[in-house]
Amino acid sequence: MRLMMDNLVRTAKEVYTRTRISRNPVSVVSLAYRKLKELKLPEDSRILIVGAGETNQNVAKYLKKHKFSNFTIFNRTVANAEAFAAELDAELLPLSALGDYNKGFDVLITCTGATDAIIDENLYARLLNGETDHKVVVDLAIPTDITADVIEKFPLTYIEVDSLQAIAARNLQERYTELVHADQIVEEHIQAFLPVLHQRRVELAMREVPQKVKEIKYLALNEVFGHEVRSLDQEARDVLEKVMAYVEKKYIKVPMVMAKDILVNQGSNEIN
Repeated sequence: MRLMMDNLVRTAKEVYTRTRISRNPVSVVSLAYRKLKELKLPEDSRILIVGAGETNQNVAKYLKKHKFSNFTIFNRTVANAEAFAAELDAELLPLSALGDYNKGFDVLITCTGATDAIIDENLYARLLNGETDHKVVVDLAIPTDITADVIEKFPLTYIEVDSLQAIAARNLQERYTELVHADQIVEEHIQAFLPVLHQRRVELAMREVPQKVKEIKYLALNEVFGHEVRSLDQEARDVLEKVMAYVEKKYIKVPMVMAKDILVNQGSNEIN
């Protein structure tokens, strides 16, 4: 298992580096962040986050990782977002206070579980607090949290789920085309691993041989031929011990080498 897992990790790394299988993201969160990154927003951008669910948390973590730090969070239940707000060092307000917010924003990220859009033309105008510059709105809710009139009447870059999902589908299709190359790499590693596996099997099968040989040697010298050995003078016994030690060493080495050669070179096709 250890050998297999080591080879598995090496294979995965090679698939990752030699193919395009991971080049383009397929998650909506990753794609949303990539879109934001392409806009080259200043790190001090004022970011409003409406909804503290997993999707918004993941987007915010990307942003924080890349040095953004000016966050304000609105959530229906404040207690459920306290840990999230603490992680971002963000101001936390109830969703009911959204219409009273008067500090303006540069980026609005919204993803709530509302069944209807929650930010219409009037609410959006109040959030702007008189600002007229171009804004970025990321709407990851299904159905969307932003009404169509906001998109039509205000200067903004609108990033929403449908367009991101379309990109994700294209990227996923590109990954499928890379599977042929990935399969080739996997097959290469399988073929390289088979001799290693056979060698390990031989080692496991033969690991008791040295001890068995030692036992046979001891039995021969002390029991089977014990009387004859004890009748020898010391010099003869020393020579005999050297001969037995030499034979023992060769007896252990030769069959193990032969077994490895047979199994590695001739038996690799036996594994399914």
